[in-house]
Amino acid sequence: MTALTLPFSEDRAMANQLQLPRLQKSQDNEIKRAIPRELLEQLMAEQFTGQLVIRNPFDEFVDWQIYLGNGKIHFANSAVGNGKRLNYMLGKLFQQGHLQLPAQLDSDYNYICELWKKKYFSFQQTRSVLTQFTQEALVQALSLPKTEYRLDPNNKLRHLFLNLNLEQAVGPIEKKVNYWWELRSEINSPFQRPLVQDVRKLQGTLAKANFETTEEFWKAFQQSLENLNCLYDIASATKLSTLQLAIAMRNLIKAGDITMLPYQEIAIDNRPLVVSVDENQTHQHVVEYTLEKGGYRVNTITDPFKALASLQGQSPDLILINADMEKMDGYQLASLCRKSPQLKQVPIMLMVENDNLVHSIKAKMSGVNDNLQKPFLPQDLLLKVKTNLREVTSA
Repeated sequence: MTALTLPFSEDRAMANQLQLPRLQKSQDNEIKRAIPRELLEQLMAEQFTGQLVIRNPFDEFVDWQIYLGNGKIHFANSAVGNGKRLNYMLGKLFQQGHLQLPAQLDSDYNYICELWKKKYFSFQQTRSVLTQFTQEALVQALSLPKTEYRLDPNNKLRHLFLNLNLEQAVGPIEKKVNYWWELRSEINSPFQRPLVQDVRKLQGTLAKANFETTEEFWKAFQQSLENLNCLYDIASATKLSTLQLAIAMRNLIKAGDITMLPYQEIAIDNRPLVVSVDENQTHQHVVEYTLEKGGYRVNTITDPFKALASLQGQSPDLILINADMEKMDGYQLASLCRKSPQLKQVPIMLMVENDNLVHSIKAKMSGVNDNLQKPFLPQDLLLKVKTNLREVTSA
């Protein structure tokens, strides 16, 4: 590991000359500024109980949270990207990797507590895991310069496993705090996403660092960079630490070969997806506008010959097909969908001119669930979609 200069002690000496404002133990929206290390020491000395939120001054999307109680540290984590940190930290602690992580995570602390309740962890293991989670977050929070902070005395943890004093929490991580302090001019946090201009240069840097690399390592590394993953994700995929990656990338960032993009959580759209297949653009505009206003995601396909491949890759919740298309009969497309393993259970609605006996027979043979007679009113479309989706979820 390349040696870094450690100016942190000099900054602390300067900080000791500063007079921090006496902390008001009342909940308000006022945002103050302080050096995180000095602020934490003062809060613990004053026996503050509640949550301290520290803003990363270099990245508006990243905050660090420290839960305190009666002069002790109970836990520390990030306000964003809990799942990414959880995957990274548990991957380091449990190499077997048999723990199935949730797709979405509201609280890493609650998740770990649930593992304890389910006897996946013993009490002592839970304390150890939470301690390492806390120290990793403290490394990031305490390596920041003077920045904004917020206090919330009402935000407390339900289950308490840790009561760490400052030396217990920070003593073992002092060197890492210093390393990250030195790296701040290039890397704001492990949540940043590296945009690499020349992957070969970075591969060469990693090779010179004598990391154990395999074909699987380089494949995971390449895929992570192509996906613009953050450092936590890349570290999880390659089994390196975020600090190792940061140090390896530092000189390439300085040279302009790597651009560090700010972290921003990608909002997950959980609305049901309706895919409309219709050659008629006017119909598509009406369907899209109506369903979007009604709370659905909508994708439109105007070429029925490309529809099957596109549908198989989209995982729709419902398929809406115009029965009367020139290039392909809507019944035929519905029948093809029913032969696809990915689509055979997806509700299919046909838009038809005449809802008669012939249509009913053809629709049944094609595996169609329901029909919508044209022309239709917006409320008719919404009702039909809602009914068919409800039938799927209740089945």
